[in-house]
Amino acid sequence: MRNKSLRDRWASYRRAKTNERLRKAVLGEVIERLVQESLPSIRRVGGYRKQLLAPIENAFAYMEKLVGAIPGPVSLTAGAWDKDPLIHALFVGPHEIRSILEDSSEVNDFFRKTGAAAARVLLTTTQKERAVFGTTIEGEIIRRDVPKTALEFYDHRVVAPAATGEESLRELVHRGLTVVATHTLETITEAHSLREELISQRQLLGVKLKIKEVQDHGMRGFMAGGRRTDPGGSGTPQLLAEIDQLLQEMGPNVASPEGILREMKAVLNNPGSALTGKPLRLCLDGMGYRLNDEGNEGGSWIDLAELEVPGRVKRVGVLATIPAGECPRA
Repeated sequence: MRNKSLRDRWASYRRAKTNERLRKAVLGEVIERLVQESLPSIRRVGGYRKQLLAPIENAFAYMEKLVGAIPGPVSLTAGAWDKDPLIHALFVGPHEIRSILEDSSEVNDFFRKTGAAAARVLLTTTQKERAVFGTTIEGEIIRRDVPKTALEFYDHRVVAPAATGEESLRELVHRGLTVVATHTLETITEAHSLREELISQRQLLGVKLKIKEVQDHGMRGFMAGGRRTDPGGSGTPQLLAEIDQLLQEMGPNVASPEGILREMKAVLNNPGSALTGKPLRLCLDGMGYRLNDEGNEGGSWIDLAELEVPGRVKRVGVLATIPAGECPRA
């Protein structure tokens, strides 16, 4: 019995080690793809893979959870427009669905290259609320000029086509990580620009301070006993000290490979700073007006995900399946 227990423990240990190797191999592939596409200069830093392993694993788990919470898949076809309340709400009519699928080069290219019968995609759109006045029927009473909230959806995008749900999840997770990498580059660019601006401002203030000191020294020598004035004018020394403090906090070489790697690790450890997702549940009537969340008879509920790059872009999305026959250019 004891020997069997030891064999079981040894087998479990071997499986765990194998799974660990597979996990590191997958994460290693993710790191290389992300670095190659977004931040190749990181390769100049020794041991960058090892440094990125834990942050990538953290961000990978975050993106898997975010993508896994996106509702769907729904059938994205012209024929679904008068059958599916969500498709009906997102599009003006079947013609809009046909137009979007016809214009989607990514989806049409996918079908041409793979010959797949269907594609799993992410459908995203921008949502806008508009206050309007409409008519409401309450029993036998018709009420006019009733305040209503109309929902409008525009700028539809169909992205990340894949043959299966598993492939779709993998591709969307990678695209989420690419958003993180892009956010890192934007942060570094902004920090680098700010640092250059601070250095330039410090140099200018240093020149002004020197001129003021020379002027005051000459005035005292000529006037013989003139009252000493503040050589900094209006707080120049204090401003210089504040700039020096900011530069010290930012550190040198923010755009160097080491600086990029440092910022990349920070963002990967906090991926929510680059991309967030949350469920969005709406109740709509047949005219597309938003109803209150409770006590609405005859309304239809639709489920979406609200995806946001904080302070930059906010869109709503749903997973969808597109049959190849819906794309005439495929």
